[in-house]
Amino acid sequence: MVNDILEQIAEDYFRELGYFTQHNVKYKPKEKGPAFSVHSDIDIIGVHPKKSGVEKVIVVSCKSWQGGMSIEKELDMLKNNPEKITNGKSSEKRWKEFFNKYWTEGLRQKVFEMSGQKNFTFCLAVTKYTGKKELWENFESFTENFPGCRIEIIDLETMILTIQKLLTTTPAHSELSRLMQLIKAGGGGITYR
Repeated sequence: MVNDILEQIAEDYFRELGYFTQHNVKYKPKEKGPAFSVHSDIDIIGVHPKKSGVEKVIVVSCKSWQGGMSIEKELDMLKNNPEKITNGKSSEKRWKEFFNKYWTEGLRQKVFEMSGQKNFTFCLAVTKYTGKKELWENFESFTENFPGCRIEIIDLETMILTIQKLLTTTPAHSELSRLMQLIKAGGGGITYR
């Protein structure tokens, strides 16, 4: 069972797109020391049997922040003051899987062990975001840490509306998607302004 609802929605979204998924996959860097002693996890990893290249494997990190994410603010902190503590955590720790080369290498190794692929799409799933997602997707530190990969941001609205559109009458993967099926069967739907 996925603990975070955004993780469940993201997993349902990628399943509807044809990916076979696994969630909460533990990994850590090969490096030794207290900064690397505790495992992190890949929220979702998925493999699509019919796709190739970077679309064959997706890796998803979910941030279910109620207020959403300001792309410019997060990138500014990573560029100019990654050690600064905000909301109990530094930017470099909050984004370690994207920003810290040791954690990045550990993540890439785990993805390769599980999928046999070195190149994949690394997707950040958020409730919502402000700013230009291209800034995040093309941020130099990230692209250096993930050569040959694609970085992408996806928001809750896109995931919900896509799931809703792709639902059939076959029972859905999760309780959340099943609820969306029942709403649809009853003549309703989810809309965004």
